[in-house]
Amino acid sequence: MNKDLLTIEHLNVGYGKKQVLFDVSLSVKEGEILGIAGESGCGKSTLARTIVGMKRQYEGTLRLETNDPQMVFQDPYGSLNPSKKIGWLLKEPLRLDRQRKWSPGEMDERVFEVLEKIELDRALLSRYPAQLSGGQRQRVAIGIALMRAPRLLIADEPVSALDVTIQAQILKLLAHLHEELSLSILFISHDLRVIWQLCENVLVMKDGRVVEYGHTGEVYRNPQDDYTKKLLSAAGIR
Repeated sequence: MNKDLLTIEHLNVGYGKKQVLFDVSLSVKEGEILGIAGESGCGKSTLARTIVGMKRQYEGTLRLETNDPQMVFQDPYGSLNPSKKIGWLLKEPLRLDRQRKWSPGEMDERVFEVLEKIELDRALLSRYPAQLSGGQRQRVAIGIALMRAPRLLIADEPVSALDVTIQAQILKLLAHLHEELSLSILFISHDLRVIWQLCENVLVMKDGRVVEYGHTGEVYRNPQDDYTKKLLSAAGIR
């Protein structure tokens, strides 16, 4: 049985006096894709930021068996420095690597390896983010997250800003990376149809609380919580 890469028990998170997450518990095993579903404002992004260390104040237990979980954000254009070329952006995680000193040649080799994995041409390395399509920019954002070979990828609404055709391409890419790299993915989305396509397990959140958690097929076929039933109905699944 695959071991837990991420374990969260009774997590409570707030901003000032406002509590956002209430008693959240979950786990992500090696090689698992866990979907986090729920409407905007339910606490999904706060959960993601807490896991990667962007939100350091919390109560409860958060255990990571990997020290470098990486995050892919919803808006690839907003997450990429517009003044830097794609080649520079891809090398940045290697320049900041405290565990290893990368030579220029090693950086180039790693960039070419990742470009192949995210299915982009080397000609794009000399371009700026504004010169790329939305789908290409999201592939670059995924590539940046992959540069140091993380074991856990946290994808926060990574396809919601893309049109349906490009969404399908990015989901196919994530599924391929999961298979090829044995990559664990925490996939956050308000779109239950997208989660159905990609995730083997799903956790449903409402107002900062977990209302449903289990195998995606079982939850979708036999939801126990009225809120989950509402979301499935709105998505045209029930």
